[in-house]
Amino acid sequence: MRYKAILIGTIITLAITLAYGQVDSSGEYGFKFLSIPTDPASLALAGRAPDGLSVTSAFAIQPAISTIDKQRSVGVSHTKWLQETDFTNVYYSYSTRRNHFGLLLRNLSYGTIEKRDEAGNIIGSYSPLDLGVMANYSLRITPSQYLGLNAGVLYEKLATASSIGLSTDLGYTWLPPIADTKLSLAIRNIGLSTKMNDEAIDLPLLADLDLSKGISINEARLLVGASVSKPIDEELKGTVHSELSYRDLLYLRAGYRINYSGNALSAGLGIRYQNFGVDYGWADSVDELSSIHSLALSYHF
Repeated sequence: MRYKAILIGTIITLAITLAYGQVDSSGEYGFKFLSIPTDPASLALAGRAPDGLSVTSAFAIQPAISTIDKQRSVGVSHTKWLQETDFTNVYYSYSTRRNHFGLLLRNLSYGTIEKRDEAGNIIGSYSPLDLGVMANYSLRITPSQYLGLNAGVLYEKLATASSIGLSTDLGYTWLPPIADTKLSLAIRNIGLSTKMNDEAIDLPLLADLDLSKGISINEARLLVGASVSKPIDEELKGTVHSELSYRDLLYLRAGYRINYSGNALSAGLGIRYQNFGVDYGWADSVDELSSIHSLALSYHF
């Protein structure tokens, strides 16, 4: 058990470091797509909420939590992100309740951008993109404690310049002696990358703390939760969310983001019929940006 205690201690230490100060860095933070919700359920639940049973790619947010419930699923999601950007995700998730294995492919496309000279004449075009492939493994270490690890390869391209990176996420989930309660801690985006135009590109390191409580009401279940996040280059942020499910067939979701620039309110719904699932998520935006819409299809077997 010694290595498990060391890992948990490392996660807590890194979280405290982020909470009380920024880590010095000579480069610019890139690979921001790592913080975008990977499915509509997460988007609707204020952009986090790994505790929701309907968040099929929850391991991307909290590496340890997907082991808790036995399931196997595949899915694809597409999000119309800010302005002309499109965010597409494909995932696979398999949990035996003793361990979990997951795969996630993320692709953020910025469309085609015109390239102009100093006089304003069009001299060409380019298509920036962010691409990431990630694998997850998590396991149950005691009946109430779970550990998880994500490891991935990143690629970022802007015009003729590009950068390749490696990223790691560490997660810990505890089930307190209170029915249907989860407490989770994660450190995400630990890693490094190559230089772009002779300038270092640092990953957006952050720490997350999530707490949720489920309440059963006849054939329905209400989940309420809150999260606190500390990005390395931004102030402390928070979210609150709620999800109402009925017979594991219909899911209604809502969330609110605190101290975030951009969207604040979010909402969505999900439908499960036999082995198939359809999810929709919406998030409001400010500063004359269009609202965000996300749609996903999944198969559960």
